Amino acid sequence: LIPILQFLIYINYLAEFSPFLLCLFYLNKINSTELKVFFLYNIFYAFFLCLSIYFKIFQKNPPLQLIVNRFFLVTEFIFLSLFYHYCITNKSSKLIFLSSAIFFVLFSFFDYYNSKGGSFSFIPLVIECLFFLLVIVYFFYEKLQKDLNTSIYFQPIFWISVGFLIYFSGNFFLFLFSSTMYSNPSFKVQFTVIYNFVNIIKNIFICTAIIVHAKNDDQLGNSNKNINIDLDTAYPLIKNTNL
Repeated sequence: LIPILQFLIYINYLAEFSPFLLCLFYLNKINSTELKVFFLYNIFYAFFLCLSIYFKIFQKNPPLQLIVNRFFLVTEFIFLSLFYHYCITNKSSKLIFLSSAIFFVLFSFFDYYNSKGGSFSFIPLVIECLFFLLVIVYFFYEKLQKDLNTSIYFQPIFWISVGFLIYFSGNFFLFLFSSTMYSNPSFKVQFTVIYNFVNIIKNIFICTAIIVHAKNDDQLGNSNKNINIDLDTAYPLIKNTNL
């Protein structure tokens, strides 16, 4: 069972780097504000992931890895709040996301200060999951109310939101139960399987969003090039008229 779990973890690492690599490959296609924010999110995601792997595998320093994971959690919350701030058109969202980000940063560092040494607190993860579940549900509600003329399946934000909806909903109860059951060895195995599997699915949807956006951008560019604005063919008709 252990080699299978290790293989799943390696596949998860590959999946976590995939959105960042795709963003680099389609860098010239990232032209909207929300996608630029999402690209910055992927840059920091890859950076903190490299640090976490380094302190876990090479340095074998769990305390520093916990600090890196905590800084990543705060950074993730800030970037996702900024991302959905640009995606949601509700004017009050700016104040909501700003106040929520400030509250989460303060609470996260307070929780780290009060947590036992060498232990990871899952409470900030539970709060993050619950908050963005509500945000994504509202985002879909707003899209269905206002964007009826365009297909939502051709929008990268839709696929990104589906990926995070699966991630936060799939891990919400997992993180909630981990606060009291993570010391159980059998639960750790279940945690590893569920978390990595859900995370792989999330990154598949995010990669789909990047590819969909790149393909739509290419099709839009080709359609603009194919528009014929040359009206020379109409000149003979004009010349033959006696008006």
